Formats: sequence, C-alpha cells, structure tokens
Amino acid sequence: MKRSSLHTPEYAAIVALLRDLRLEAGLSQAEVAERIDRPQTWLSAVEVGGRGLDLLQVRELAAVYGLDFPTFAVRLEERIKAQPYRPPRRRRVDAGTSKA
Repeated sequence: MKRSSLHTPEYAAIVALLRDLRLEAGLSQAEVAERIDRPQTWLSAVEVGGRGLDLLQVRELAAVYGLDFPTFAVRLEERIKAQPYRPPRRRRVDAGTSKA
C-alpha cells in the first residue's frame, strides 16, 4: 500500500507552520475560513493533520496570512531542515502471511 503524505514529518511541518502563521497574523480559524469561503471545521481538520491540502490551497492560506508563496516555501524548508532526521520506514511484513 502506498504511504500517504499525510503521515510524514514533512506534512506535519506544513500544517504546524500554517497554524503558527495564522496565530502570528492574529486570526481565528473562523476568520480565515470566512476569507477562503470554507467552513471553520475544514480549517480545523487541516490544522490537526486530518485533511490533506493541495498546493493551491497552501498558497491561498499563505496569502491570507500575509506571505507570498516563495516566502512560505523558504520558511517551510527551514522548519523541515530543523527537524531531526528520520530514516524512511521499511515495509511491514505481516507475521501471519507465509509464502509456500
């Protein structure tokens, strides 16, 4: 099964940065949601890592928080590089599966 990017440290860094930027901008989830015409629950799900984002949505949120996309990308790279290295996970082999 293909691993989802939602479960990576890099994705966690994206959503943490977006949340931090919202707080730095002094905006509530409800205010942001209104500006991007989404429900507040959508933004909440994004900020806890339960909902995926595409590149255009990230760009839109960064703009609401006062950043152009290149500046957002630089800040994201800095945050990712500051994280401790985690080697990729190996595929799990189910103990109950045997090959005959």
